[in-house]
Amino acid sequence: MSVEDAQDYSPEKIEYWLTHWGELQAAAEGGTGATGNGAGRGDRLALACMLADLERAADELPLHWTSTLQIFRLQSRARVWSQRRLTLEDVGVETAIARMARTLGWKP
Repeated sequence: MSVEDAQDYSPEKIEYWLTHWGELQAAAEGGTGATGNGAGRGDRLALACMLADLERAADELPLHWTSTLQIFRLQSRARVWSQRRLTLEDVGVETAIARMARTLGWKP
């Protein structure tokens, strides 16, 4: 998937980006791409914006869902979740990802 694909924000693409979160962060933080340790300059900004969008969408999820914690863990933000959580209730990760997609404007 390319950075351009991120604009879709479908549940499938969000799931892909979440499973590659560490790689995306590394690419957004630096490097020229010549050594495989980052993206080019233009791509870094687009990746940083996409990461921010996905964090914002995760922030909108109900904190009492245990799947929200799973998503925050994928985003390396479990500490943020633990500081915000209220109660625990279980829903599926797919439900949480679909809600993120809708927050970002995806329409099934």
